[in-house]
Amino acid sequence: MPDPVTESLPNIHRGAEFELLCNEPWAITPEALRSISEIALNQTSDISALQSRLGRPIVNTRTVTQRENVALMPIVGPVFRYSNWMTDYYGWPAVETLATEFAAAEADPRTTHIVLMMDTPGGIASGIAEFSAMIHNSSKPVIAYVGGNAASAGYWMASAAGEIVIARTGAVGSIGSVLTVYPNRDTGSIEIVSTQSPHKRPDYGTPEGRALAQTFVDKLTSIFIADVANYRGVSEETVLSDFGQGDMRLGADAIAAGMADRESTLEQLIAEINGKPTGVTTMSTNQNPKSVLATEITSEYLAANHADLVASIKSAGATEAKAEIATATAAAATAERERIQAVEAAALPGHEELIAKLKFDGVTSGAEAAAQVIAAEKALRGDELAKLRAKSPDPVKHTPTPNTPAAKKDEDPEAPLEERAKATWDADKELRSEFGKFETYHAYRKAEEGGQVKRLAK
Repeated sequence: MPDPVTESLPNIHRGAEFELLCNEPWAITPEALRSISEIALNQTSDISALQSRLGRPIVNTRTVTQRENVALMPIVGPVFRYSNWMTDYYGWPAVETLATEFAAAEADPRTTHIVLMMDTPGGIASGIAEFSAMIHNSSKPVIAYVGGNAASAGYWMASAAGEIVIARTGAVGSIGSVLTVYPNRDTGSIEIVSTQSPHKRPDYGTPEGRALAQTFVDKLTSIFIADVANYRGVSEETVLSDFGQGDMRLGADAIAAGMADRESTLEQLIAEINGKPTGVTTMSTNQNPKSVLATEITSEYLAANHADLVASIKSAGATEAKAEIATATAAAATAERERIQAVEAAALPGHEELIAKLKFDGVTSGAEAAAQVIAAEKALRGDELAKLRAKSPDPVKHTPTPNTPAAKKDEDPEAPLEERAKATWDADKELRSEFGKFETYHAYRKAEEGGQVKRLAK
């Protein structure tokens, strides 16, 4: 593993704190890394001068505070992987502490939004990708507010938020990794490196050694760029071409480049989230599609702050409504015409009045009209049949000729009906002519004796 340290440090004894700096690659601005190195090397005794250089008070400001529904989480100063005496003494953040505080804010039932108050030059690359993923996957909306700087690893974290809100003088960017190597070794010590590990202690003064370091830095930066592209909803090519190429972008320029979403102040942002009236903020034309809309959008809010937009929406809505009404009217006319045609197809002679009624009731379908016409036709035919039966004379009763054997046979009540009917059938020519077949006559006699028809009379 290469030893990333600071630029041109004096050849003095390196303690445990300095070894901490040398064991991890950094995504941080050079000025901040020099300041940290001076502290680790005990080079800086003037705390007030260090405070001025870092642009922040030397106090612990990492504690999350609650402002109504908003959890405010400071990320101020250089970020370390784990807590150490520098994070404890100077209040600098460590990834392990940030993760714990973020989880607590997310779990707090009072919290609806988490605001990351960012003013950081970056920090150790280790752990930043994991914490950024934690921000991105939060169950609650997260907004990164950049009041100072969100540089390097700081921008890595900020890009993972749903929205980046930036102050007018805020700056974001410095995407990339820097590895500066301390070329000299301590005198008085001997290192023996295994022959199986030729790259464990590369000589960075040679092209081969520099190539190893360059490959490592490039791969780390590729991960950085891929995460930023994913979180900001743009391509990696856009990050490479438009996001500063390692440079920083101030407020409005950052918004124009798509590196931030809008401009505001911290107090204005908190008021928006808590649903209080605020001034109008400047929005980006290429705003992050995953941005968090903190302000509740109501008709009153739109009328007061976006009157032109409301008028445009009303105009577009009226035009769209007219088109929809015209389309619906044409569809309804077509449907009604088809319904009337289907009703007309069900017509039968004698039912013209019924068809005319069904055509213009607006609801009866063709199938329903056909059913009603058939029912009316059956009722009409039943009435006609009843009238015909009422007007028809009673049928003539046929009896066998008296004193004939057939007549006597038919009058014998003990004889079976079929025999009696056959005797009469054989004896009466007119009966045979009228019924045509004996079976028909036999059925008639059964019905007669069963009381179903009147007896024929001569």
